[in-house]
Amino acid sequence: MPPKRFRYRLEKVLELARKKEDEEKEKLGKLIQEEAYERQVKAKLEQQLEQTHIEVRHKQAVGQVSINELRFYPQHIKSLENKIKYQELRLQELAIAIVQQRENLLKAAMKRKTYEKHKEQSQEAWQAEMDYEEAKMIDELATIKFAREQATGGKSEC
Repeated sequence: MPPKRFRYRLEKVLELARKKEDEEKEKLGKLIQEEAYERQVKAKLEQQLEQTHIEVRHKQAVGQVSINELRFYPQHIKSLENKIKYQELRLQELAIAIVQQRENLLKAAMKRKTYEKHKEQSQEAWQAEMDYEEAKMIDELATIKFAREQATGGKSEC
């Protein structure tokens, strides 16, 4: 008789918990990538603003500022500042989303670990049961062997 194999009755649930954890990891990764992208956008806007300030100061120092440029630069600078503020708000939103996603990932990981621990405990209990059954069978075989030896030994004495 081949030995029985351990089968965890909640294996499908464990697999779903693993899949859920992987999905949460993927969502977190996407949010982190999005945050990095938004930081780059903000850095480029800040660089543009700095370049615009340098350009205005240079033109004012040289005296090459036209009336159209006097109208354009303040509007352009204000536009860049507004875009930077928007990026800052966007980064704050992403930071909140990342914190929430990390919590979701932590919950999913804890759930998976709970099922894995239950699986380990179930396997240990199953193994203990198999060991008990094997010991019981060995005891029965030893008892039968002893009884046979007694039966054959007893008949030869008479």
